[in-house]
Amino acid sequence: MGKSNIAEKTAPVAEVVEVVEAVVIPTLTVVKEEKVEEPARKLTLEERIQRVEDLSMLIDRWKTLNDSRRKLQTFQIGADSLSSVISLRDANGNEFKTSNSAVISSVIDEMKRTLDTKVRDVEELINL
Repeated sequence: MGKSNIAEKTAPVAEVVEVVEAVVIPTLTVVKEEKVEEPARKLTLEERIQRVEDLSMLIDRWKTLNDSRRKLQTFQIGADSLSSVISLRDANGNEFKTSNSAVISSVIDEMKRTLDTKVRDVEELINL
């Protein structure tokens, strides 16, 4: 008689699991491409002669421009408006003359700038 009809109840125990998220840190990989240099092609005799002739022409042009620049630098404009005259003539024979010192000075300044630019351009071509 000592038995009881009461069933023992067991309560389910919940397990606590800690979830840790993995943090992914992006990485950057630098890959260097190595340039494969092709061996320099040998120039033919004709190509070398052509280069020498081209260089000779550039040197002549450089000398001419430098001579013109030196002459222009020594050019003196007179204080009076009659001592210096600038003249332009076109292919048809039309001519423009002025003795205005301000105009002459402006034209000379522009010519100097243009010659300086041309000399630099030729020097760059020579150095190629």
